[in-house]
Amino acid sequence: MSAKKAKFKKPAVEIPEPRALESSTAIRSSDAKTYFYVGAALSFVVSLIFYLRTMAVSASFWDSGEFIAAAHTLGVPHSPGTPLYVLVGRVFTLLPLPLSVAQKVNLLSVVCGALGVLFLYILVVKFLDHISGKIGSKTDSLIKVVAGLTGAFFIAFSSTYWINAIEAEVYAMSCFLMGFMTWLGLKWGENPTGPKGRTIIYLLFYLLAMSVGFHLGTILAFSGIFFFVWLTQKKPFSNLEFLIACAGVGIFVADATLYRNGQVTLVLLAILVGFLVYLYYAKSPFAVACAALFLLGLSVHLYLFIRSAQNPTIDMGDPEQWRAFYWVLRREQYPPINIFVRKASFIFQLNHFNDYYQSQFQMFSASLGKLSLGSILPIALGIWGMVDHFSKSKKSFIMLFVTFLVTSLGLIVFLNFSDDEVRERDYFYSPAFYYFAVFIGIGAAGLLSELKNALKKRGGMTVPILCISGAVLLALPFFTAKHHFFSHDRSDNYSCRDFAMNVLTGLKQNAIVFTHGDNDTYPLWYIQEVEKFRKDVRVVNLSLLNTPWYIKQLRDVEPKVPIGWTDQDVDSLHPIATKDGVLHVRDLALRQIIYKNNWRQPIYIAVTTPRDVYAPLDDYLEYQGLVLQLVKTKGTNQVDEELLEDNLMRKFSFRSILTDDWKNDRSVNLPPHTRYLITNYALAFVRLAYIQQDEPQKAVKSFEIAREIAPDYDAVVQLLGKFYFMAGDTQRALQHYNDMMRKYPDRLGILFNAAEIYERVGDIGKAISLLDRLVQADPNHRDAALTAFGLSLRANLLERARGYLVKWLNAHPNDEEMLERLKKFDEAVQQIPKSTQGIGK
Repeated sequence: MSAKKAKFKKPAVEIPEPRALESSTAIRSSDAKTYFYVGAALSFVVSLIFYLRTMAVSASFWDSGEFIAAAHTLGVPHSPGTPLYVLVGRVFTLLPLPLSVAQKVNLLSVVCGALGVLFLYILVVKFLDHISGKIGSKTDSLIKVVAGLTGAFFIAFSSTYWINAIEAEVYAMSCFLMGFMTWLGLKWGENPTGPKGRTIIYLLFYLLAMSVGFHLGTILAFSGIFFFVWLTQKKPFSNLEFLIACAGVGIFVADATLYRNGQVTLVLLAILVGFLVYLYYAKSPFAVACAALFLLGLSVHLYLFIRSAQNPTIDMGDPEQWRAFYWVLRREQYPPINIFVRKASFIFQLNHFNDYYQSQFQMFSASLGKLSLGSILPIALGIWGMVDHFSKSKKSFIMLFVTFLVTSLGLIVFLNFSDDEVRERDYFYSPAFYYFAVFIGIGAAGLLSELKNALKKRGGMTVPILCISGAVLLALPFFTAKHHFFSHDRSDNYSCRDFAMNVLTGLKQNAIVFTHGDNDTYPLWYIQEVEKFRKDVRVVNLSLLNTPWYIKQLRDVEPKVPIGWTDQDVDSLHPIATKDGVLHVRDLALRQIIYKNNWRQPIYIAVTTPRDVYAPLDDYLEYQGLVLQLVKTKGTNQVDEELLEDNLMRKFSFRSILTDDWKNDRSVNLPPHTRYLITNYALAFVRLAYIQQDEPQKAVKSFEIAREIAPDYDAVVQLLGKFYFMAGDTQRALQHYNDMMRKYPDRLGILFNAAEIYERVGDIGKAISLLDRLVQADPNHRDAALTAFGLSLRANLLERARGYLVKWLNAHPNDEEMLERLKKFDEAVQQIPKSTQGIGK
């Protein structure tokens, strides 16, 4: 008889399941989310407030003016065209806000900069979740928030990121998208086999391609994501499928930067398409879908093709034909990158990056050799973060570290900058600084966690000490904010806008003005296209004049430039070798425009143009302040004196540079490149001072204004003392030169000019002493040797006088004039009674 199973009735009252004892420090999920969202709101709002407070009030130098004008007019900016930036910028110009067009486009950078800070905060917290898990105590949740805010505020107030976030540039938007895509990668990693496993990867491929519409460098965010996905074991696609999908991205980047061989690209694409077709028919559509979405994202560039056909005023590259469109996409305006032929030593390039790197998070200005003491703490936190991250979560560490490595060391190798770049290139490394700030946040969390564990072991006052430590960490980035605030405040900087206005304001009607580079062209485009100022003037950029598309635009688009060449003529142009060098296409075009114009329209050349470009015209150019006008009369150093004075004293605007009483405006910080450009104003006032020599007081006033504009400008340093003396103020003349000798000991010309003043006031001994210093420091200064010789003769210091001639002839034995002078001196000395020859030794 088989045993029957006993049946038990369900009790009337259910017995509760046993529950684990709850820790007194456990935190509910809702509370953790509250802390997280509060931190997120703080990261966004605080950075937004700082950026709004310091946002550029108008256009800035470099690309800003072009981007604002292109966004306002839906133009095509320089290659590769940044179409998505132009489109989004155009949307911002339409916002119903009490701001100028320039401020609205600048606002796009402000918003994207603040969003980038927000996502950096999120990244720190998400990486910490990978390191320690989402579930933890209340203290752990607060540590994550504090760490996230520390990293977020350090990037918010870092030097390069801050500038990118307040001017019309592409880099704030690029960093925001990089942060967003990295977050998407982490999001995918939380549940790669879930219902969104494929969808997130599809979205990443689409965003990668679309982000190229802001900046090609945005695509580098995928470097770390690639390894993160590759190392994930369980995912809804194979590594082979993923690799084939990524191959298309690699071919696109290589074709746009590394080589210009379209046949190689076609072969690689054919191979890729073959693999995609195979996978499609093998029922593995993942790679096909990724490739299709990548192409869809790139389709934003069709804007360039469509808009160029409508001939906007700004139409760089003229990509209305397929070949020109491809030319713009491939950035053929720039030479292909060659990483094997170094433009400068790798050590130099590494040190240059290190200079940028250490300047980012500076809390104060102090250094020990090459080491920035003000950056030690944030950099140490970042290094701690790297070590801590590696030891606790290797896979997510690889994701973050690879992205940092590619955007730092990888770009140093890849970009291969020379030691003579036209501008600082720190903005290219913005992503490296961005991802390092994530490590700073992770390091802050590691420090607080170690402190918490140590205090628990000792049984000390854990909460108060952790609160104080967290507050200290949160305070550190605000020292960086204080250190950078003045130098990064563009809220009252009109120097670029007013420079453009000043160039155009004195030109005659329907003029043609030749410019040379970004900083004398883009501001003019801005003020013409956005502020509608002097649209009758045709701006002709001499650098672009080397390209056929630009010559044709000048010929065909209003206001038209007289050229007289057919398309065939233009396409056949090429540099011509001559006995004096090379005639570039721009030189041929410049001559042709002048010839065809035949004095019908006034022609000007901006003073920012290198002199060798217009050297053949030099004797027919008349100086007017910021431009040189082509005139019929021949002469040397011609100046329109009346117009120059009228421009400087009445027409030109010097906001952000000078106050109303012609003093230096110390309330506005001007970046180094701006200070360099405004030396053209100082030069103009120096030229005016020479014109006013018959009125010494006015001349001194002009020189003093030049000093207020550019106190380091050599003409001011060397010559202001002479003008004080001419005006009868000997004391100020001597004081000026004494001050300059202390401030600029390496500018030896000061010694010569000071000696001249001392000679005129009768202090021959002091004059000889200064000249002696000059001759010792510069044995090739012939005028110094001659003047010292003459003054020594006047002082009856015969042996000393002869010594100057002998020293000169020892270094220059073939100087016939000096040999003759020494001969005559010796003959004269022979006539002097021997009893007096030793006088004045």
